[in-house]
Amino acid sequence: MKVNQIPYNSLKIYSELIKDYQDENKGLISSITSFPSIESLSSISDFKLKEFSNINRNNLIEVLKDQYRDIKTSKNVEKNLNFLSKKNGVTVTTGHQLSLMTGPLYFIYKIISIIKLSNQLNNKKTGNHYIPIFWMASEDHDFEEIRSFYFKGRKIVWSQTSGGPVGELSIEKLDCLKLFIEEELGASKSSMAIKTIIKETYFSAKTLSEATFGIVNKLFSDYGLLIIDPNSRKLKETMIPFFKQELFHQNCQKQVKIQIDSLRKNYNKNYKPQVNPREINLFYITKGERNRILKTNDGFKLSNSKITFTKTEMKKELIEFPEKFSPNVLIRPLYQEVILPNIAYIGGTAEISYWLQLKAFFDNQNIILPILIIRNSALLVSSKISKRMAKLNISYSDLLNGKNYLIKNKIKELSSISLDLQFLKNKLDSQFEFLEKIVSKTDSSFEGAVKAQKAKQYKGIDNLEKRLLRAQKRKLNNHVKKTELIYDTLFPNGTLQERKENFFDYFLQFDYNFIPDLMNNFEPLNKEFTILESE
Repeated sequence: MKVNQIPYNSLKIYSELIKDYQDENKGLISSITSFPSIESLSSISDFKLKEFSNINRNNLIEVLKDQYRDIKTSKNVEKNLNFLSKKNGVTVTTGHQLSLMTGPLYFIYKIISIIKLSNQLNNKKTGNHYIPIFWMASEDHDFEEIRSFYFKGRKIVWSQTSGGPVGELSIEKLDCLKLFIEEELGASKSSMAIKTIIKETYFSAKTLSEATFGIVNKLFSDYGLLIIDPNSRKLKETMIPFFKQELFHQNCQKQVKIQIDSLRKNYNKNYKPQVNPREINLFYITKGERNRILKTNDGFKLSNSKITFTKTEMKKELIEFPEKFSPNVLIRPLYQEVILPNIAYIGGTAEISYWLQLKAFFDNQNIILPILIIRNSALLVSSKISKRMAKLNISYSDLLNGKNYLIKNKIKELSSISLDLQFLKNKLDSQFEFLEKIVSKTDSSFEGAVKAQKAKQYKGIDNLEKRLLRAQKRKLNNHVKKTELIYDTLFPNGTLQERKENFFDYFLQFDYNFIPDLMNNFEPLNKEFTILESE
């Protein structure tokens, strides 16, 4: 594959917060442990190893070995399990929901990012072992987000009802994958490989957690990736004191609000949080349900339920059944960092945005906030499309700044006349400057008339410029249509390819070579968007 890379900070598709984070804006220093670099990652490793207890490490290894008990593992997985049991073993982590057939492409990109970064750190031979670990969001209950995937433009949907943690869903009647095999997959080598993957994972599992564990292991076991399902009683026993604080002192809400205020003071006064904390940021799991825990005058109750607890009953419940307590989006990061010897979290832009709200909360809990790294993003371009782009002189920068931007720039480039009428405003300025000078010398009603006329004239120029652009668009219709076709092919429904298209679409074309190609070309610390052209 041919690789092109574009700096994130030159693209309009990313928020100012994310671009400022990539540019290491000083206003964000109070919200992080350190900006990402090989040096900072090596440094935080020593701090994390001092903090992480042998008890927590032993618990972690015991749980992982139990979860891998019936899983066929590679030598590299066995090796990393062994490294993780040592006192110098640290992790690089990402996590995701249990998306059907891995869901959108970025599910895969996240995992490749942590594997690549772990390899780079291990190559530095610092004396520590860096182990990539995938955190399965098995307790999430948003079934709508994970029940479908796209293949060759068609949406494959799992018809099922769910109210509780998606990881516990039975997959005995996963008819959509049976139809997928029959109707979408042929007899090619790659098709047969996909069929085998499905049969050995989804059709051999009882729950969605088991199936997701299986498919991720199938794809990445040879790279030594470890997978963890956090919906574990033993792991949650470690969280009892932290969950107790959340229930009875609501530290998360208090500290996250402090961090939001800090971001507004030190970074941007107009900063808007990605996630607003609740009074209590925990759920309670019952069979088929995952309900928010709400505080009452007498104790607690569950949302959308008649179940209530006194304070004494809730303390007893937490000690006896910690597995019933489930963290929400703001407590989950703390859970992860308590049970893992973790130094870095690699996530999408939305994830990094809410992690930036957590520094004060982590400090309050005496847990080190990991170094936050934005996952690799990529655009996969066929040789056919790249040739069309070259013929039409379309740049990747223009493509990645949106359809309207692309079309507008292309029309301006092809037009023999200037489409910029803003110079007319400059001419109007001198005329209205004269009128504004005489405002103070006459009745005040004249001032309003001048302002209204100025606004009207300026708006008129803007409207004429838009109409001129539309006129040229009609004149250059054939060229515009070809440009739009390229954009729509690479950005389905106007969104980034990685947010809609599925990994197995590309596996069908490239087979098991696809993952190594991504691995070779991704650079987790490069702060650049990657374009990969097939040759």
